[in-house]
Amino acid sequence: MVLSSGEILTIGSGIQSQVGGTIPVRNQNKKNEEEKPNKIPKSVIRYHKIRKHEKYRVKGEIPQDYISDIKVPKTDVDKLIQLTSKYKLVTFKIPDESHDYYIKSCYQIDYISSPIRYKGEGTKAVKSLLEKSMTDKDTEGRIIVDIKIIDNETSSAGFFYKLGFRFIDKSKNEIIKTWLKDEKNILSPKITGLMYLPKENIQKLLMYRMLL
Repeated sequence: MVLSSGEILTIGSGIQSQVGGTIPVRNQNKKNEEEKPNKIPKSVIRYHKIRKHEKYRVKGEIPQDYISDIKVPKTDVDKLIQLTSKYKLVTFKIPDESHDYYIKSCYQIDYISSPIRYKGEGTKAVKSLLEKSMTDKDTEGRIIVDIKIIDNETSSAGFFYKLGFRFIDKSKNEIIKTWLKDEKNILSPKITGLMYLPKENIQKLLMYRMLL
């Protein structure tokens, strides 16, 4: 069809028109590349297995299913008193060994890093390790992690607490609870120490943000 202006309008199966020039057609390969979702870099997680016979010792309140049947030898108080008298030490403190245990075989997280935060990749990495621990007849889902300070600003305590991990020092769990209630404070408190995944929180971790 010829318009009064002399321009050509062509209507075909592709509904392609020309009005004073051509409309560029996007290359199909380029279109597919543009529509492909951006790939999120995976987290890096490093861990090692602690075996029961290695007699890994912890001090704190930890569930029975983490405690090995091998008992931690207690301090010989009488011998300590003799040494104190021999070397003329004025005072000595009897160590509190009421919460000293050797633990059963478990996995310990040494390091975890996510190139992009808040995308769920760190959670996926910990879930994968949990699945490995659950299929291992020696560990049966037991995981521990020694929390350190990150960049002198915060610690990973908040991240692991949300996943279901708990400190063996219960007072530190109370600090994290208070922090979670404070919506203004983004950074997790600078607290460190050993955390473990309680048996009753395994399902919580497996179901955590299932849509991620």
